[in-house]
Amino acid sequence: MSNTKYGLDRLSMRLSMLPLKNSVKLILIRHGESTWNASPSKFTGWCDPPLTAGGIEEAKETGKLLQGRGFNQIDKVYTSALNRALETTELILEGCSPISDITEAWQLNERHYGALQGYYKDDAILAEKYGGADVIKKVRREYSAVPPPMDERHPYYLPPPAPLSESLAMCQERVIKYWEESIVTTLRPKDVILIVAHSNTIRAIVAYLDDVEETQIPKIHIPNCVPCVYPVSILSGMPVYHRTTHSNALYGDTHGTWIFSEENFERLQKNIGGTGSFLKSIFDGWDLDKNGQLTMQEFNSGFSELMGENNITRSIVGCMFREVDQDYSQTISLAEFQNHFTRVCRKFVPDLLDD
Repeated sequence: MSNTKYGLDRLSMRLSMLPLKNSVKLILIRHGESTWNASPSKFTGWCDPPLTAGGIEEAKETGKLLQGRGFNQIDKVYTSALNRALETTELILEGCSPISDITEAWQLNERHYGALQGYYKDDAILAEKYGGADVIKKVRREYSAVPPPMDERHPYYLPPPAPLSESLAMCQERVIKYWEESIVTTLRPKDVILIVAHSNTIRAIVAYLDDVEETQIPKIHIPNCVPCVYPVSILSGMPVYHRTTHSNALYGDTHGTWIFSEENFERLQKNIGGTGSFLKSIFDGWDLDKNGQLTMQEFNSGFSELMGENNITRSIVGCMFREVDQDYSQTISLAEFQNHFTRVCRKFVPDLLDD
């Protein structure tokens, strides 16, 4: 996707960015686990299942994590109109200073999966009805693929503004339109803005802010209840650029910082991949001496923490390290990690990754 479709000249914006004092901190959070996220998962979309007991705990943990990192005062909150996001928001805000500025917006609702909505993703009957498992997978993973539309006879039909179906591209367009027209226009210097929404709507904002190439957008994985923080200009609605910002050919500039904790790090086992900012946060966590390079010992320690210390980890970590270390320097740079770690994980430990 090219963001020029939204009338933005990124070069001009980079030259005109104002200092951090004229920015806000934007916190993006996907809701806690819902009953339909649990395995086997369903096409949820605009359906409204509640949080699981685990999802409730995730949301509470996230609230405590934000408070522990100094986010005790949230100035504005935007959430979707779906209960799983609303409940997550309420739980996150427990213990924070009282806030009355909470906006519910259907524009932040999850992507609409059309006639697939409410069915299990691996439902053989569904695949047979709509042309095979490959067709269903294409609808899930390709940026412009549109699911078969539902009609008024569908058990989960909703009237407008609910669409009848959406591609990931269509979902991203409505989310970014709302971001630009209804959120950016209200930003005030030094505010802390919280958006609690869904996998595809948070993915849309992350992809937009990080200028992720269209082919890479479906590969961005958004874990439940792991905060990602962006410094955003109050005028452009785009990230404030730092000299330390890393650029790489695969994912583009990265600006967000994922906030990890002992509790939420465990949930990342199925969500390695996607935007460079996500992988950069993992890299930074593993880079114990903060020198911008991962040694074999640091890589082994970090990967063992992710996978658990076991015979499988010990047997493959050396092979993985050598494949990620593209320049044979015996250390792994951030660029090597971002460009190759996901591919190597898919080769050696495919069960670690969320398909």
